[in-house]
Amino acid sequence: MNEYLGWMQAIAGGLGTTFILTVSSFVIGGVLAFPLAMARVAKNPFPRVLSGGFIAIARGIPPIAWLFVIFFGLGQLGLKLNSVTAAIIGLSVISAGYLAEIYRSGLLAVPTGQGEASTALGLSRWVALRKVIVPQAVVTVLPIAIAFFIGLLKDSAVASVIGVQDVTAFALSLSRREADSFGVFLAAGALYLIISIPIAVFGRWLGPWTARRVGVAS
Repeated sequence: MNEYLGWMQAIAGGLGTTFILTVSSFVIGGVLAFPLAMARVAKNPFPRVLSGGFIAIARGIPPIAWLFVIFFGLGQLGLKLNSVTAAIIGLSVISAGYLAEIYRSGLLAVPTGQGEASTALGLSRWVALRKVIVPQAVVTVLPIAIAFFIGLLKDSAVASVIGVQDVTAFALSLSRREADSFGVFLAAGALYLIISIPIAVFGRWLGPWTARRVGVAS
Protein backbone atom coordinates (compact mmCIF):
# COMPACT_ATOMS: atom_id res chain seq x y z
CA MET A 1 0.00 0.00 0.00
CA ASN A 2 2.80 2.43 0.87
CA GLU A 3 4.31 1.77 -2.55
CA TYR A 4 1.05 2.73 -4.28
CA LEU A 5 0.75 5.88 -2.18
CA GLY A 6 4.29 6.80 -3.14
CA TRP A 7 3.50 6.34 -6.82
CA MET A 8 0.34 8.43 -6.51
CA GLN A 9 2.31 11.19 -4.83
CA ALA A 10 4.87 11.15 -7.63
CA ILE A 11 2.21 11.10 -10.36
CA ALA A 12 0.33 13.95 -8.66
CA GLY A 13 3.13 16.22 -9.90
CA GLY A 14 1.19 16.42 -13.17
CA LEU A 15 -2.11 17.41 -11.56
CA GLY A 16 -1.52 21.14 -12.04
CA THR A 17 -1.07 20.75 -15.78
CA THR A 18 -4.05 18.38 -16.02
CA PHE A 19 -6.28 20.94 -14.30
CA ILE A 20 -4.95 23.78 -16.47
CA LEU A 21 -5.76 21.79 -19.61
CA THR A 22 -9.20 20.74 -18.41
CA VAL A 23 -10.41 24.02 -16.94
CA SER A 24 -9.02 26.18 -19.76
CA SER A 25 -10.50 23.95 -22.46
CA PHE A 26 -13.85 23.74 -20.67
CA VAL A 27 -14.12 27.51 -20.19
CA ILE A 28 -12.97 28.43 -23.72
CA GLY A 29 -15.13 25.71 -25.25
CA GLY A 30 -18.08 26.81 -23.12
CA VAL A 31 -17.82 30.39 -24.39
CA LEU A 32 -17.49 29.30 -28.03
CA ALA A 33 -20.37 26.85 -27.63
CA PHE A 34 -22.98 29.50 -26.83
CA PRO A 35 -23.09 31.18 -30.28
CA LEU A 36 -22.91 27.71 -31.86
CA ALA A 37 -25.92 26.59 -29.83
CA MET A 38 -27.85 29.74 -30.70
CA ALA A 39 -27.09 29.18 -34.36
CA ARG A 40 -28.32 25.58 -34.06
CA VAL A 41 -31.75 26.75 -32.86
CA ALA A 42 -31.99 29.71 -35.26
CA LYS A 43 -34.86 29.91 -37.73
CA ASN A 44 -32.49 30.69 -40.59
CA PRO A 45 -31.18 27.41 -42.06
CA PHE A 46 -27.80 28.89 -43.03
CA PRO A 47 -26.41 29.33 -39.47
CA ARG A 48 -27.97 26.01 -38.50
CA VAL A 49 -26.10 24.17 -41.25
CA LEU A 50 -22.87 26.08 -40.64
CA SER A 51 -22.81 25.45 -36.90
CA GLY A 52 -23.96 21.87 -37.41
CA GLY A 53 -21.03 21.26 -39.73
CA PHE A 54 -18.53 22.67 -37.22
CA ILE A 55 -20.02 20.59 -34.42
CA ALA A 56 -19.91 17.43 -36.52
CA ILE A 57 -16.24 18.01 -37.36
CA ALA A 58 -15.30 18.92 -33.77
CA ARG A 59 -16.96 15.81 -32.39
CA GLY A 60 -16.17 13.45 -35.25
CA ILE A 61 -12.39 13.77 -35.28
CA PRO A 62 -10.65 11.86 -32.43
CA PRO A 63 -8.94 14.06 -29.81
CA ILE A 64 -5.51 12.63 -30.58
CA ALA A 65 -5.95 13.54 -34.26
CA TRP A 66 -6.88 17.11 -33.33
CA LEU A 67 -3.74 17.43 -31.21
CA PHE A 68 -1.51 16.05 -33.97
CA VAL A 69 -3.03 18.41 -36.56
CA ILE A 70 -2.65 21.47 -34.33
CA PHE A 71 0.76 20.67 -32.82
CA PHE A 72 2.56 19.06 -35.77
CA GLY A 73 0.44 20.28 -38.71
CA LEU A 74 0.47 23.96 -37.79
CA GLY A 75 4.15 23.64 -36.90
CA GLN A 76 4.92 22.58 -40.47
CA LEU A 77 3.05 25.66 -41.70
CA GLY A 78 5.29 27.89 -39.59
CA LEU A 79 2.99 28.36 -36.60
CA LYS A 80 4.97 26.93 -33.70
CA LEU A 81 2.92 26.28 -30.58
CA ASN A 82 4.11 24.79 -27.33
CA SER A 83 2.50 21.50 -26.35
CA VAL A 84 0.24 22.95 -23.64
CA THR A 85 -1.13 25.68 -25.92
CA ALA A 86 -1.75 23.20 -28.73
CA ALA A 87 -3.53 20.84 -26.33
CA ILE A 88 -5.74 23.61 -24.97
CA ILE A 89 -6.70 24.70 -28.49
CA GLY A 90 -7.51 21.16 -29.58
CA LEU A 91 -9.49 20.28 -26.47
CA SER A 92 -11.30 23.64 -26.64
CA VAL A 93 -12.49 22.89 -30.17
CA ILE A 94 -13.77 19.50 -29.02
CA SER A 95 -15.40 21.04 -25.94
CA ALA A 96 -17.14 23.67 -28.06
CA GLY A 97 -18.68 20.95 -30.22
CA TYR A 98 -19.97 18.89 -27.33
CA LEU A 99 -21.06 21.79 -25.13
CA ALA A 100 -22.93 23.40 -28.02
CA GLU A 101 -25.10 20.30 -28.27
CA ILE A 102 -25.52 20.25 -24.48
CA TYR A 103 -26.62 23.90 -24.55
CA ARG A 104 -28.98 23.21 -27.44
CA SER A 105 -30.62 20.36 -25.53
CA GLY A 106 -31.11 22.71 -22.58
CA LEU A 107 -32.69 25.40 -24.75
CA LEU A 108 -35.02 22.91 -26.42
CA ALA A 109 -36.02 21.50 -23.01
CA VAL A 110 -37.61 24.82 -22.05
CA PRO A 111 -41.35 24.69 -22.89
CA THR A 112 -42.21 26.79 -25.95
CA GLY A 113 -44.94 28.45 -23.92
CA GLN A 114 -42.26 30.28 -21.93
CA GLY A 115 -41.09 32.10 -25.03
CA GLU A 116 -44.64 32.84 -26.11
CA ALA A 117 -45.50 34.21 -22.67
CA SER A 118 -42.40 36.43 -22.78
CA THR A 119 -43.48 37.82 -26.15
CA ALA A 120 -47.01 38.43 -24.82
CA LEU A 121 -45.51 40.40 -21.93
CA GLY A 122 -43.65 42.60 -24.40
CA LEU A 123 -40.15 41.33 -23.71
CA SER A 124 -37.64 41.50 -26.52
CA ARG A 125 -36.14 38.25 -27.81
CA TRP A 126 -32.80 38.86 -26.08
CA VAL A 127 -34.35 39.95 -22.79
CA ALA A 128 -36.59 36.87 -22.83
CA LEU A 129 -33.57 34.71 -23.59
CA ARG A 130 -31.50 36.19 -20.77
CA LYS A 131 -34.16 36.41 -18.08
CA VAL A 132 -36.54 33.55 -18.91
CA ILE A 133 -35.12 30.92 -21.26
CA VAL A 134 -31.46 30.65 -20.24
CA PRO A 135 -32.05 30.42 -16.45
CA GLN A 136 -34.39 27.47 -17.03
CA ALA A 137 -32.06 25.88 -19.58
CA VAL A 138 -29.17 26.09 -17.10
CA VAL A 139 -30.96 23.66 -14.78
CA THR A 140 -30.97 21.04 -17.55
CA VAL A 141 -27.48 21.85 -18.80
CA LEU A 142 -25.51 21.88 -15.53
CA PRO A 143 -25.51 18.15 -14.67
CA ILE A 144 -24.68 17.18 -18.26
CA ALA A 145 -21.96 19.82 -18.52
CA ILE A 146 -20.33 18.65 -15.28
CA ALA A 147 -20.43 15.06 -16.52
CA PHE A 148 -18.71 16.29 -19.69
CA PHE A 149 -16.12 18.11 -17.55
CA ILE A 150 -15.25 14.84 -15.83
CA GLY A 151 -14.94 13.14 -19.21
CA LEU A 152 -12.73 15.98 -20.44
CA LEU A 153 -10.53 15.61 -17.35
CA LYS A 154 -9.85 11.99 -18.31
CA ASP A 155 -9.63 12.67 -22.06
CA SER A 156 -6.97 15.33 -21.42
CA ALA A 157 -4.61 12.39 -20.90
CA VAL A 158 -4.12 12.23 -24.68
CA ALA A 159 -2.15 15.47 -24.43
CA SER A 160 0.77 13.43 -23.11
CA VAL A 161 1.40 12.18 -26.67
CA ILE A 162 2.55 15.65 -27.73
CA GLY A 163 4.75 16.12 -24.67
CA VAL A 164 2.40 17.73 -22.15
CA GLN A 165 3.59 16.86 -18.64
CA ASP A 166 0.24 15.91 -17.15
CA VAL A 167 -0.75 13.05 -14.84
CA THR A 168 -0.49 10.47 -17.61
CA ALA A 169 2.92 11.71 -18.72
CA PHE A 170 4.20 11.45 -15.14
CA ALA A 171 2.77 7.92 -14.93
CA LEU A 172 4.45 6.93 -18.20
CA SER A 173 7.78 8.29 -17.00
CA LEU A 174 7.46 6.53 -13.66
CA SER A 175 6.44 3.22 -15.25
CA ARG A 176 9.73 3.12 -17.15
CA ARG A 177 11.66 3.27 -13.87
CA GLU A 178 9.54 0.85 -11.84
CA ALA A 179 9.37 -2.93 -12.21
CA ASP A 180 5.60 -2.95 -11.63
CA SER A 181 4.46 -0.68 -14.47
CA PHE A 182 0.92 -2.09 -14.21
CA GLY A 183 0.75 -0.98 -10.59
CA VAL A 184 1.89 2.51 -11.57
CA PHE A 185 -1.01 2.87 -13.99
CA LEU A 186 -3.40 1.49 -11.39
CA ALA A 187 -2.20 4.28 -9.12
CA ALA A 188 -2.76 6.80 -11.93
CA GLY A 189 -6.28 5.48 -12.48
CA ALA A 190 -6.98 5.73 -8.76
CA LEU A 191 -5.80 9.34 -8.80
CA TYR A 192 -8.17 10.23 -11.65
CA LEU A 193 -10.97 8.51 -9.71
CA ILE A 194 -10.19 10.42 -6.52
CA ILE A 195 -10.43 13.68 -8.46
CA SER A 196 -13.57 12.76 -10.40
CA ILE A 197 -15.79 11.57 -7.54
CA PRO A 198 -15.92 14.89 -5.62
CA ILE A 199 -16.67 16.74 -8.88
CA ALA A 200 -19.53 14.33 -9.62
CA VAL A 201 -20.92 14.78 -6.09
CA PHE A 202 -20.67 18.56 -6.47
CA GLY A 203 -22.55 18.34 -9.77
CA ARG A 204 -25.40 16.39 -8.17
CA TRP A 205 -25.72 19.06 -5.50
CA LEU A 206 -25.36 22.01 -7.90
CA GLY A 207 -28.27 21.03 -10.15
CA PRO A 208 -31.02 21.06 -7.49
CA TRP A 209 -29.46 24.11 -5.80
CA THR A 210 -29.54 26.06 -9.08
CA ALA A 211 -33.12 24.93 -9.72
CA ARG A 212 -34.18 26.34 -6.37
CA ARG A 213 -32.34 29.59 -7.02
CA VAL A 214 -34.09 30.21 -10.34
CA GLY A 215 -37.42 28.86 -9.13
CA VAL A 216 -37.55 25.86 -11.44
CA ALA A 217 -38.56 22.35 -10.32
CA SER A 218 -35.58 19.99 -10.74
